[in-house]
Amino acid sequence: MKKHLVIILLLISLKSFACTCAIKKLSEWQKYELENSECIFIGEVIEVNDSNLSFKIKVTESLDGGDSIGNIYIGKNWKYCSPYVQENGKWIVYGNMEDGFLRLNMCGISRSFDYPIVNPLPPSPELYEKSMTEKERKKVSDKMLAENMKIALSDLKLEIIALRKRRDDE
Repeated sequence: MKKHLVIILLLISLKSFACTCAIKKLSEWQKYELENSECIFIGEVIEVNDSNLSFKIKVTESLDGGDSIGNIYIGKNWKYCSPYVQENGKWIVYGNMEDGFLRLNMCGISRSFDYPIVNPLPPSPELYEKSMTEKERKKVSDKMLAENMKIALSDLKLEIIALRKRRDDE
C-alpha cells in the first residue's frame, strides 16, 4: 500500500514541474514580457553548449536601453520549458538575470528570427481528410507553415518597431 502511495505522489509531483504554457494573444504576452523583464534586446547567439545547457548571446541592440551593445551574456536553458536556445542565430530576448545567468522568461516570447512563430495557426481540417494522399497532406502542412511564418515575421517586425519607439520615447 505504501509503495502505491509513493508512486502516486511521485507522479503528482512530476506534474507540478511540467511546463504548460497557455496560449495567449501575442499582445498579452508582449505586455507581460515588458512588465516582467529586466533585459530586452536583440542578440546573436554565438555559442550553444548542450552538455551544460548553456548558451552565449551577444547584444546587438538594446530594446529597453539597459543592455550595452557588445555585452555577452551566458544564458541557461531550463530543460522543461520554452523558449529553448539550441542553435546560433539572431534572437529577440526577454529575460532576467538569475544566479549570474541570463534566464529567458518561462513560456515567454523570446524567439529566433529564423523561427519566430509564437502562436501557430491551428491545423487545417483538410489534413484530416482520409481521401488525401500523404503528398497532399504535406502540401497543405507546408502551406500552413508558410502562412504561420509570414504572420510571425510581420508580428516580430511590428514588435521591434514598437519596442524601439518605447525605448526612444523614454
